[in-house]
Formats: sequence, C-alpha cells, structure tokens
Amino acid sequence: MNHIFRAALCFWFSISAFAQPDERPLPREQWGAPPVNISHSGGKWTIAGRKQSVSLNETSFTIEIHAGPAPWAMISSTTNDMIVRANNHDFPVRLADAGNVTITGYDTGFKTGIKMKLSGWQDTSSSQPGAKLDLTLFLTVALEGKDEDLVFDIAADEHGASVRRLHWPPAMDPECFDSTVLSNVRGVLLPRNFPKVYHPIRSIADGVIKTNDTSDTQSNVIEDWSMSWWGFQKDKSAMMVIIETPDDAAYQFSHPAGGPTIIGPRWRTTLGKLGYVRTARICFFPEGNYVDMAKRYRRYAMDTGLFVSLEEKIARKPIVKELIGTPIMRAGILTNYKEDGNRAKKADPSERHHVTTFDERANFFRQCKSNGLECLTVVITGWPRMGYDRQHPDVLPPAPEAGGWEGMKRLGDTCRELGYLFSLHDQYRDYYIDAPSYDTQFAIHEEDAKSPPLAFPGTRFGHWKEGAIPFMDHWDGGKMTYLNGRFMLGHLVKNYQGLFDQGIRPQGNYLDVFGYVPPDEDFNPEHPTTRTDCLRERIKCYNWSRNNLGFVGTEAGCDWTIPYVDITSPLNQSKGIRIPLFNLVYHDAIMTTYRSDDLHCFLNAGVPQIGSRAPNKQELEQIRRMCALHKRLAFVEMTKHEFLDPEYHNERTTFADGTTVTLDWNAKTVQIKPDLN
Repeated sequence: MNHIFRAALCFWFSISAFAQPDERPLPREQWGAPPVNISHSGGKWTIAGRKQSVSLNETSFTIEIHAGPAPWAMISSTTNDMIVRANNHDFPVRLADAGNVTITGYDTGFKTGIKMKLSGWQDTSSSQPGAKLDLTLFLTVALEGKDEDLVFDIAADEHGASVRRLHWPPAMDPECFDSTVLSNVRGVLLPRNFPKVYHPIRSIADGVIKTNDTSDTQSNVIEDWSMSWWGFQKDKSAMMVIIETPDDAAYQFSHPAGGPTIIGPRWRTTLGKLGYVRTARICFFPEGNYVDMAKRYRRYAMDTGLFVSLEEKIARKPIVKELIGTPIMRAGILTNYKEDGNRAKKADPSERHHVTTFDERANFFRQCKSNGLECLTVVITGWPRMGYDRQHPDVLPPAPEAGGWEGMKRLGDTCRELGYLFSLHDQYRDYYIDAPSYDTQFAIHEEDAKSPPLAFPGTRFGHWKEGAIPFMDHWDGGKMTYLNGRFMLGHLVKNYQGLFDQGIRPQGNYLDVFGYVPPDEDFNPEHPTTRTDCLRERIKCYNWSRNNLGFVGTEAGCDWTIPYVDITSPLNQSKGIRIPLFNLVYHDAIMTTYRSDDLHCFLNAGVPQIGSRAPNKQELEQIRRMCALHKRLAFVEMTKHEFLDPEYHNERTTFADGTTVTLDWNAKTVQIKPDLN
C-alpha cells in the first residue's frame, strides 16, 4: 500500500511541475509584438523592422527611410519648425535648437521605435531674449503592425509657453519623389516638375498666386483635402501620409512653376494650444500608385467608422434608395439682394430681385414630368421669407410674395403626386445681422480683437472684425458673421417644426456649407467651442434631419460627413491632373452629383444634376444613360482608374462587377462595357 501511495504522490508532483507556466520571456513575435530592433550609433538612431528601416540624426533631426526598394527622406530641422507663444509674443523655434534633448527607446507592445523629449528652447522674442521656455515636446517615431506603418505621435506640456504651430513630421525631401498625390477637391496628381504654379486653395493669375486670399491650407476645406491624406510616387514605389487627427490639422505647401513640391503636416492650435496628442501615419508600397493609396485609405476609413455604405444607409432610412439613379435639380423661388449689401451694390438692377412663385414651380415640374422626366430629386432654394441667403437662421414663414405657407404646401404636394422627391436647401452657419434672433453673444468669437480675422471664407472674399467677432459682406444677405455650432440644431428644429405644423413635410434637406467649410472655433468663455465640438454639432443637424425628414445632402462633403450624408455636390477642378481618389475610396458610400453635361458623371458613375430648366430631348437621353449607369453601380466599389495615354486624354474606371467606363476627352465619347440595357 505504501508503495502504491508513494507512486501516486510522485505522479501528482510530476503533473504539478509540468502544469507550472514557463516564466521565461517569450520571443516578441510569439506574443504579437512587431519584430523591430532599436540601435544607437554615431549620432544616429535606427529603427529596423523586417520591411522598413528608419534612421534619425539626433543633431539635425533628419529622417531617412528604406522601404523595400525605395529610399525616402525628410528635410532637416529648420527655423520655422514651430511657432511658440510666450509672454504674449509669437516667434519661430527650430526643434533641433532644444537645449535639452533626450531620446530613448519606445515600445507599446504593438509599435516600437524611439521617444524624443525636447525642452530648453530660448525665448527669441524681444520681450525676454534668452529666457528658457517652459515648454516640453514629446515626439514618438515608431513602426507599427505587420505592415510596419511609420507612426508619429506629438504631444506637448504647455505651461509658460504654448505651441502655436508645429511642422512634424518634417516635409518630404522633394528629391525623393516624382509626383505628389493630393486629395484636394476629389483628387489631383501633381508631377514634381509640373510646369505651372500650383496651390490647392488660392487663385493664380499670370503665374502668380493671388495674395487677397489668406485662407490656411487646412483640413475639412474641400479645396484643400476631401480626405485626410496625401501621398508620393517614385518610379514603381509609393508612400502616403494619413492624418489621424485632422480636426486641427493643415499642411505646409509650395509648388512654384516647374516644381518642386513641398508638402508636410502642419498642426494648428485648439483654443490657443496644441492641447492633445496629434498623430500622423505613413504607409509604404514597394509597388503601388495612387489607386493603391486610395485603397489603403478605404481600409482605414472602414476600420475607423468613416465608411458607411449606401446599403447601410438604406437599411436605416429606406427612402435613400429612391435617390439611386434619380437626377437632381435645384429650383429657386426668391432672389432678393439686401439693398445695402455689397452684392446688391455691384449687381445689375435686374439681378437684385426676382421671384418664381411656388405654384409656378409646381407647374414647371408638371411640365418636366410630361416631357419624360420620370423621376427627380427636387431641392428648393430661396424659399425663406426674405429669399436665398437672407436672414439665416430665421427663415420662416416661407416667402410670402411667392405664395407663403399655402403655396409651399401645394408645391410639396405636387412633387409627391408626380413621384418627385421634395427637399429643401438650408443653411445654419452664416449668421445675418438682420435675422430676428441675431445677438452677438451667439456669434463665434476669435481669440482676440487685434489679430486679422481667420474665419473662412471671409479670408477669401474680404472681412473685418468688430471686437473679436469676424464679419463678412459677400452673399445676397449682406453683412453677416458665423453662428456658434452649439446653437445650430435648435434653430433647425425650430424651423422644421414650423413647417410640420403647417402640413409641409420635406423628404430631405441639403445643408449648405457644412461639408465645404472648416469647423469654427469660438473663444467666447460663455460657450467655448473647439473645431471638434463644432463638427459634433454639425453632425447633430445631419442626424436630426435624417431621423425626422429622410435623406440628407450637403455641399461638397469632406470625408468626415460620409457616415451622416447620402448625397453631395462636387466642385470643379481645373488645376493639376484630375484623378478620382474620392470615388476610389467612397463611391459606394455616398452619391455625388455632376452637371448633366459633365462626362465625369459617367467616369465616376455619379448622379446627374439638371439645370433649372426642362431638359431637351438630347439632354434627356444623356441624363437617362447617366441614371442607368448609376443604378447599376451605386452599390459597387470603384476598383481602378488609369490613364490610357501619356497626355491624359483617355482614361478608364473599373468597378468591382467588371464594368468599365472609358472616356475620350478629345472625341467627347463614352464607352461603357458591358453595354447598358
């Protein structure tokens, strides 16, 4: 018995010993960490992965990257790396001039690289020259994931000094790429030696950039970037920069005639400081071009929730399906320039006031139906009491001289009888001083009363300040400022509830400027608002409109609008070489309109927008063909775009179902395969 007991006891101990976990460290790749090594030698830090190798010179802060066959490089630290504010003075600082520089290894477990802690810059302003700034920057450079994306994180400890502008990571050295891929408007390919002066947002005359426009090249201005990325091509290789924190981002940009192109991130303040962690991600393609970049961003958009497909939007609001293959028309009611406004002073008297009654519009749509326009999305403009762009946000009652409440209701009822979708053009950012509810406390306040106004588009059309409030006088309604985003939804609900009470039920709306212009900051201490706060308030307006009306449209539409909007208008792009980056990412997530005489509507399988007159027989035939193509491809991903000749006169798009659309711009012909039935 003792023999059996001893044997059992030994067996139990052996099992217990076997069950004990092995506490020896596992190799990194076995627990999921990237196989990246960090080394330091001869004043250079090296981050070496299996695909990418990154080196940083600890003196000049120059960064060099080897990604497969392609070498990439960033420019050295320069005098305008950073603008700092201290003792009410702004002055430039070179990052490499930090008095204290500490560089250490950095490993989160999923990304590995180095961390730079920089401080001890000197105050170079005239107030306290030579004094040490109470400011610390934390910059991390790391390879992440199996693809070994190069990720930059930026944070600041701001006490006696604050970061007013920061260029990091540095701009790419223009010698290391052949062309730049820009997401400004809907996509541009810009060769490094492009012969003309190029600027994303500013007008150019006789090869000179006009200086009357002081707008910053910032995110969420569709002319700057419709998506928060740009990229570079070199031979068969490519790389792209994704700005993961775009709300307060911009970019430095320069392209003189003949090049080269300089572009790199520029971080802006949030209510006067850097404020929070900023992140830029660089992705590499040993073989790739702008299509591969767009597809990488599409994956990023899906991973982060930016991408919401049209199928998902129809599932949550079935009326969106009725927009598929349906042309759109903006139809005006009242134009009524404010007499003392700048536009009225410049316009011919015949342009200042004209009215088309609601009943006249109803008869016009009956004519369109009888002429063969079977379906239509109607967007009524100029319906407010004083007309188009007048007295926002207080627009009720509908224009009395056009028929008022009763006339507008008859128009809506007529559209329904005809099977046309009925929606309204609307506006909640422009804040007119003659609006009944106007009060300066609800207008955005800039940081101070002394600096030039910064609110877009006054930076383009002319503006001024009264105290800290920016004003502009450019549109039909005359003098205006900008409504703080926190008060937009309340006005929208007020106005539509007024329409509902009178039996007027639009099936959708088009919220002007929201997707076109950047979000506003407000420094008013009673309701301080960051740009991120402002976007959140615009999203509330989109969501309420979808829930209480049906479908939602917006002007232009940067990609932050994609989850909330069903249809958007494009902008014409005549600068650079036009490529459909936006469509390669978002074609099956949003409907984009094009003029019905624009062949890009075919190329990108968009929705035709008809002018405010009934189309003739030839025009109607082209509109029907565009609508048939959209019905086929609305839910289908655009997978490829290519130029078929060196002069960019022939191009082709390909869709996931195999459909190809080939355009010959010289012959003005469109070939669709397979043919439309």
